[in-house]
Amino acid sequence: MLLAAAYNIFWGLVISAYPQILLFGNPPTDFLLIILRCVGMLVGVYGIAYYFASRDPVAYWPLILVGWIGKLLGPIGSVYYIVLGKLSPAFFWVNVWNDIIWLLPFGWIIYTAVKKRLPN
Repeated sequence: MLLAAAYNIFWGLVISAYPQILLFGNPPTDFLLIILRCVGMLVGVYGIAYYFASRDPVAYWPLILVGWIGKLLGPIGSVYYIVLGKLSPAFFWVNVWNDIIWLLPFGWIIYTAVKKRLPN
């Protein structure tokens, strides 16, 4: 979780400062750049939550669950818009590094935390 915290804070700062890197050649509009900066801010805030969750994953497993849900829904949404032709297939690489690689570790932490909290 500490690695996820550092990664999200770093990625959030990058997207907030340079949102155009997510455009993959599409023309930037002021509105789109503002939205992407907001996404960067949210990603960074998730990083702060992951930092606190890293201190006691069993106690803070709901924070990890919220992150896991986002990391599941992000790729689903991307695939949907890629199939519709609204996103470049190259955009999926954003999901690989920001979402998919974290699904298993987050899922394992959630499973372990819930299992420890359940009565035997």
